[in-house]
Amino acid sequence: MPPSPSDERKCPGEKYAISEAVCRGRITRHFPKCKTCKWREVTAGPADDAPEPDVDLDTIFKAYDIRGLVDTQITKTVAWKVGFATARHLAGRLPEGARPEDQWIAVGHDMRPTSAPFSQAVAQGIRAAGVGAILIGEIETPAIYYAVGSMKLLGGIQVTASHNPITYNGFKITGPKCVPVGIGSGLEVIKEIAAGIEDTDAQPVGPLRHQDISSGYLLHVKKFAGAIKPMQIVLDASNGMASKWVPSLLREFIVEIESLNLERSGRFAHEPNPLKEAALEDLKRRVRATGAACGACFDGDADRVGFVDETGETVANDLITALLVPEFLRDERGATIVYDLRSTRALKEEILKHGGVPRREKVGHSFMKHALRETNAPFGGELSGHSYYRDNYFCDSAVITLLKVLTVLSKHPDETLGELIAPLRRYVTTGEVNFEVEDKEGMIRKLAQTFSDGTVDFLDGVTVEYDAWWFNCRPSNTEPLLRLTLEADNVQVKDEMYEKLIGILGEPSEH
Repeated sequence: MPPSPSDERKCPGEKYAISEAVCRGRITRHFPKCKTCKWREVTAGPADDAPEPDVDLDTIFKAYDIRGLVDTQITKTVAWKVGFATARHLAGRLPEGARPEDQWIAVGHDMRPTSAPFSQAVAQGIRAAGVGAILIGEIETPAIYYAVGSMKLLGGIQVTASHNPITYNGFKITGPKCVPVGIGSGLEVIKEIAAGIEDTDAQPVGPLRHQDISSGYLLHVKKFAGAIKPMQIVLDASNGMASKWVPSLLREFIVEIESLNLERSGRFAHEPNPLKEAALEDLKRRVRATGAACGACFDGDADRVGFVDETGETVANDLITALLVPEFLRDERGATIVYDLRSTRALKEEILKHGGVPRREKVGHSFMKHALRETNAPFGGELSGHSYYRDNYFCDSAVITLLKVLTVLSKHPDETLGELIAPLRRYVTTGEVNFEVEDKEGMIRKLAQTFSDGTVDFLDGVTVEYDAWWFNCRPSNTEPLLRLTLEADNVQVKDEMYEKLIGILGEPSEH
């Protein structure tokens, strides 16, 4: 019988639990008890001698990363090619006189059973291109940014598929100074180089080293915390990377933790995506049962976090961004705060109220990070749960966001999270709703024409603003979908305008 995500990982007949890393190591060394162990199937990676299929790179290279199904799309050969092509691309952008062999690329990986062997293959590819590889082990994705930024590396590659099912894997790539690499900023070049590789047997000539970044990384994120007072929270790690460091970090601040889904077993108790209400059900129940100050749910690679208040009510991420605005503008009035264009109007109002400059931006981490750099903004947030910090190398970090929220709660001991958020709930929203539309550009033009009496812009899809309501409708990068967000002053206006838009867009998709 396969284990459940809540089971303790133990060797057959042994008293004490072991970590997944120890488990995987025993399997690799053919430990005798592994033959009959229920954990073997969920821990072992793909067989080394399994034949690998030809992979169409167009199917796995996405707008911001590389992702696909393990064995059929993401293989060790693909991992090697990604490492080699990334190293070639980044080394090719070095200034004249700089030597590739003096450069290093960090390689980290998440908790998926296939991630460790894929990270080894990535490192081999990097070294075959003549660049050094630093294996930094099992980490949350924000730690790759710390490694690249703090050690001034040529780049970093994180092996992860974020919130996708365990049958998926992939690669997130960052360049020098933690500048993201996506389509339009180098990922298309990496794909072209990878597509032209015929020989993957080239010997590694670049150096290799292993490095534990744990202590430095934890010292770095702790700098973002204020005076956090003792309190109780519920932490749902979603069987992902948040369980590696977050529990021990919070205990340093004397935060009592009710834990959910800490086991990094290669199995998910729920979809590791805090945007999905279904993923928050257990968290909400536990918060209500324990009387905790709040609940926090991380995604699989721990670069996003979602919150529920003390009553178990979901707190949208744009409201979390609005809550944190005063923390950054208190000592830096006139600074820019960046937010994605799906966010509530209340966020812009809070930025102006506290003396900041609102910067509305396209959806996506590459656009957000570019805007932060361009304006030297100390902070930015997306509706998706990504929050960005200038002093974190202009990158996103979920654990920093958690520490910031706990800092705000500690500054207001007589108010609950729900009470602090209540004044920010000034408007009502549909949330983001998907519609299947084949001619996405044509529909966007139709919407702009239909609502031309409003204030129209095309920053990302089409946005139309009126005094009492507004909407944004933007295209998916990879699917025949339009994504609609509508916000209004009251429920009646919201419902009326939503029905009008449905009459144009068709019925919402469950996709």
